[in-house]
Amino acid sequence: MNIIEELYYGNINPNEKRFNPNTQYESALKRLCENEKKLTEKLSDKELEMFNELINASDEINAVSSVENFKIGFRLGVKMMCNSLFYDKNEEFRD
Repeated sequence: MNIIEELYYGNINPNEKRFNPNTQYESALKRLCENEKKLTEKLSDKELEMFNELINASDEINAVSSVENFKIGFRLGVKMMCNSLFYDKNEEFRD
């Protein structure tokens, strides 16, 4: 299958998060989960509700930022491809 078919059939999912074990990312994720668990055990119901609202807002900001960064990166890649395809006619050398 070519890349267009892969995209059509849903085999390309750039939003899926994959990471290698024993990396800085995994370490940070473990610390986050452990500290979140400890904190939620100590909070009252009202404080826990406020904490969850904070986490949800943070997740939303991260999601929006991720989409925007993906679009910026994609556009940059397209610009680079276009630049490589359309050469300057004043260039001395051509491929």
